[in-house]
Amino acid sequence: MKIDSVTLENVKSYEERTTIDLRGGVNAILGENGSGKSTIQEAIGFALFDSLPFNNNEFVREGESSGTVEVVIELREDDGVQKYRITRSAGRSNYGVARYDPIEDEWIDQDIDKKDQLVNWLCARFDLEDKDELTKIWESCIGVPQTRFLSDFAQTPRNRKNTFDELLGVDDYEESFNGALKQVPEEIADEQDDLREEIQQLTGEVQSLPEQRTKQTNLESGIEELNARIQKKQEEKDEVESTFDELDALKDQLDELDDEVASVEQEIESQESALETAQEELARAQAAAEKCEEAAEGHEAYEAARERREQLTERKERLNELRQEKQEKQATVQQLENEIESLKEDVETLQQARENLEQYREDKERYEVLGERINELEQKKQKVDRLQNEIGDLEEEAHGVLHDLRDRKQLIAEIEAEAAATEDIDDLTDKVNEREVKRQSLAAEKEDIEEHLGLLRDTDADEDAVCPTCGEPLDPDDREERIAEQEARLEEIEQERKRLAEEIEELEERLEEAKAVQDRVAQLGVHREAVADLEETLANLSTEKVKKREKIESLEEEVDELPSLREERESLEDAEKAFHRAETRIEDNENAPEELERVESQLKPRGKKLKSWKSRLRSSTMSKLNWMWLRKRSTNTNRTTSSTSRTNSKPLNSTIESRLSESMRTS
Repeated sequence: MKIDSVTLENVKSYEERTTIDLRGGVNAILGENGSGKSTIQEAIGFALFDSLPFNNNEFVREGESSGTVEVVIELREDDGVQKYRITRSAGRSNYGVARYDPIEDEWIDQDIDKKDQLVNWLCARFDLEDKDELTKIWESCIGVPQTRFLSDFAQTPRNRKNTFDELLGVDDYEESFNGALKQVPEEIADEQDDLREEIQQLTGEVQSLPEQRTKQTNLESGIEELNARIQKKQEEKDEVESTFDELDALKDQLDELDDEVASVEQEIESQESALETAQEELARAQAAAEKCEEAAEGHEAYEAARERREQLTERKERLNELRQEKQEKQATVQQLENEIESLKEDVETLQQARENLEQYREDKERYEVLGERINELEQKKQKVDRLQNEIGDLEEEAHGVLHDLRDRKQLIAEIEAEAAATEDIDDLTDKVNEREVKRQSLAAEKEDIEEHLGLLRDTDADEDAVCPTCGEPLDPDDREERIAEQEARLEEIEQERKRLAEEIEELEERLEEAKAVQDRVAQLGVHREAVADLEETLANLSTEKVKKREKIESLEEEVDELPSLREERESLEDAEKAFHRAETRIEDNENAPEELERVESQLKPRGKKLKSWKSRLRSSTMSKLNWMWLRKRSTNTNRTTSSTSRTNSKPLNSTIESRLSESMRTS
């Protein structure tokens, strides 16, 4: 994180809006006492770390109701460096975070307007778990006041260890070592053993390198000889393949000649067979010619009948064509008539659908209106459910705020009780100093006594010794008594110093406890501000919950008519479906009247053509009857011919008559 600037307005000594730009490296802020140097540090702790060593109202400039702090920071995130502006006011609840967009050159609000949201956002950006950790890292590491800069180092060893172990994350190092790094030396040793074995193996392979090189040289010379032999065999192979191709071409020519010989032999056999067949047909033709000469008269009658039969066949085919065409025209007419009947039914369906459309139109419109109203009410019902859920969330949030409020008040009461029960720091300090002075005095007295004892002991061998203190002659017995008195006094001094040391240690511990309580008392302003914020948040939650309940009551009055509207809409479903069916039928049969007129106009000329075909068919039938009358008359005339001719022509005439009779029956 990098702090770019700090802006203050109506904060302590800063009346007008003042911006302090901070550059990279070390920034020195100079000024007289009371000019606002420490206020800049306090503003950063207040805005970014929710830390203020006194009450919020004391942070506001005298005579103003509130003051504002803005801190611009740069954070390195996954998508690069982002610049944020954090805003917080003292004396009123005003919080905000905005992100700078360099492309649009504008600040984009991040929708943070509550203290909890701001604290959670800061903890997430600084990779911290909660507010307490956020405040602690500022007070113990980043923004330590100058009066307390060395206080953590002056603690007792046990308290100092607890403080700095947590700041330095010693537990994390121990956990990392025990969990992941403890086995690293063993793994490294195993890897070193593997590498040593691999080195030994490679050393053995390298030692056999000259032998392998000699073997390689021999193999290379053998490869050259094999290449020469392969080249020679390849040349021989090419010659053999060329010879094989020539022989293969000759084989193909022989196969073609064999095929030609077989084909000629088959043709000879075919010609011989055809010759035999021609000779047999020639014999049969000669016999037939003789028979034709014998039956010449019958043949002439046969030819005449055959010509007449061909004429009748042509007429019959024409008659069949006319009948076929008549059937096709009749089928077309029938199809048109069926189509007309179908179109008439469609026209009736269209008329009925139009009547149904008008009949159900009003119900259908009512059905649609009800649907829109039901959808509107269902949306309102969903809104009611959503509001109820939001009320539940508000109640849950209010419960949490109330719990925090109780904890804060209890903490304030505990701190105040501790403050009332704690000894005065100055008294304890005076007691410590008093005992320390006495202890130093005893130390000086001890040094004097030890020096005096040394002089007394030095006079042990001198009979004319004098007292080192007063200079009078010293009696040996008196000297021994003085030495005993001084030694007894030294023992008393040592015991007194030991007692004083124990009292000093006890007083220092009580002094440390009193200072710890004093530090907690210094946080009372922060806790009281938190209580005020929590009470304000609780009041806001209550107000918001009342508003949502009022909104629910107003919506429920409308939602109550939803069941009756659904029931009415269900009663109109059949009418709505009938309306849409009528619409579909109208759409399907909309062109039926025009199509009916078109088909009827096509049917009229086809009816006329059908009558024309019927008259042509009738005339063709009359012609056939007239020909039959002429044939009967011709048959009676032919009965007068000679018996030989009658005998020869009778079978032929019978055949013609039977075929004509069959043709008439077919007609």
